[in-house]
Amino acid sequence: MEEKPLFEIEVSDDKLTAYLIVHRPQRYAWVLSDHTSTLDLTLTAEEDSSIILETLNLQEILAVVENMNIKMNLDVTVIQTEIIQPTYRPVTIARGKAPVQGQDARLDIFFSENIENIFTEVRGFVDFKNHMNIPSVKSGDVIAKKTPPVEGQMGYDVFGNLLLPDPVHDIRIAGKGNVEITPDDIVIARKEGRPRVTGNKIKYFDINTAFIVPGNVDLQTGNIVFAGDVIVYGDVMDNMIIESLGNIYISGSVYNSTLTATGSIAVKGNVIGSNLYSGYFGMLYNRLYNGSKQLMDYLEKMAESVKLLLNEISKKKLQFRYGQALLLVTESKYQQVWEVVKELLGVISSLQTYNKDAMLQLKDYLELFLLPTKIVEVMTAPRMEDFIRVLKEAFMRVALSQESQVQININQAQNSTLKSNGDILIRREGVIQCDLYSAGNIVFFLDNSVCRGSKLEAGDTISAMYVGGFTGVGTSLKAINKVIVKKMFEGRVTVDRYSTDIFEPVEEMTFDQNSIKRLA
Repeated sequence: MEEKPLFEIEVSDDKLTAYLIVHRPQRYAWVLSDHTSTLDLTLTAEEDSSIILETLNLQEILAVVENMNIKMNLDVTVIQTEIIQPTYRPVTIARGKAPVQGQDARLDIFFSENIENIFTEVRGFVDFKNHMNIPSVKSGDVIAKKTPPVEGQMGYDVFGNLLLPDPVHDIRIAGKGNVEITPDDIVIARKEGRPRVTGNKIKYFDINTAFIVPGNVDLQTGNIVFAGDVIVYGDVMDNMIIESLGNIYISGSVYNSTLTATGSIAVKGNVIGSNLYSGYFGMLYNRLYNGSKQLMDYLEKMAESVKLLLNEISKKKLQFRYGQALLLVTESKYQQVWEVVKELLGVISSLQTYNKDAMLQLKDYLELFLLPTKIVEVMTAPRMEDFIRVLKEAFMRVALSQESQVQININQAQNSTLKSNGDILIRREGVIQCDLYSAGNIVFFLDNSVCRGSKLEAGDTISAMYVGGFTGVGTSLKAINKVIVKKMFEGRVTVDRYSTDIFEPVEEMTFDQNSIKRLA
């Protein structure tokens, strides 16, 4: 016959508490019950309280506790009380101490990182004089404050093992030339302009200078490449390029042009036949970024080839200059380098005054590389290494300008491509025959805005009004989270990995994984 023990010791799953459970204070002998004579007998047994086999005692309980290695904050008084006056419920006899979790560092930013109503209208006209809608600070303004992390405190379990708190995460911050960071991590602007924060592992604070075009961007102004914000109070005319290591604000329209910004892009007018790249995509499609990276890769391979060539020549005890070997390698295997050099020089010639000086050394190296006689005369291994270093600085200057909270903000677009690693916001008429990619949300605001013949993809949610129509080109909406439409005439909707085709108009629909599974 199996009996419960007089007591049990249990430890909680987190090992922070040990319990004593008394089942009975004594154990008695079992004896067979008396029965009258019968042919069909069922034997039964009962406890005989006159025969005590075992009595609950403190020493036995403490021995079990010791064998289990329970030793932290053991309360013998509680054990003794439970023996004398058992409750037959779990009572706490030992406690550990839970670790106290620390607090991660916190960064409070006191300026808007998003574009909000950049251009205001007064009596139907754009108010060009009022720039206050572009986030702006004055010298001396506090733009951010970091609260340092607070380390946690160790704990221990009932066995005496140390319990470590989760590691806390710090935030590294740094200020560029126009920003001061005090010893107590207060970030202060030291010039007027638009504050911004860039970087991932290290948060860099900067005050952006703006390059202002009072009229149109056209052949007269030339392409614009600027290490800051670009504000255009007219239109961007056909086949122009604006590249900004900041935000781009256009009060007019954009025609058959390319805009790349490591920050956000806002266009007040129409976007026709154009490419708009914001944030991460603004970096990827930046010509200075691509050209310097491509040339840097070429030069590293060329330097290795020159090294091998000079080693072979030295074995034959011949005299050969580094520049001669470099020119030979370039002409035999890397003639495409000269085209990359010419393109980079073209980009640098478009640089506006603000950061031209930073590019002078790169410009000198590029011009030298187009002169074969100069390559032979002046290029050495150390100079080649320095050329690669200067290219890397140009490449990193663009990469570190990528802002985290970005968006593309437009009213309408036709035959255009828009890519952003933040949200894409369509404020008015909508889009026709466009490709839109957003790592965040794509949102149409006006009740009667349209989305026709377009391909939309969002890393979170698409919220559209009137989708599909009479363009003759199918409309595709793809999102990771959900797709919301006011009315959809036809097209394809994809949420995560699930798709459905719409052949008949639907209204006021929210598509998510479950609803698409039901439609399939």
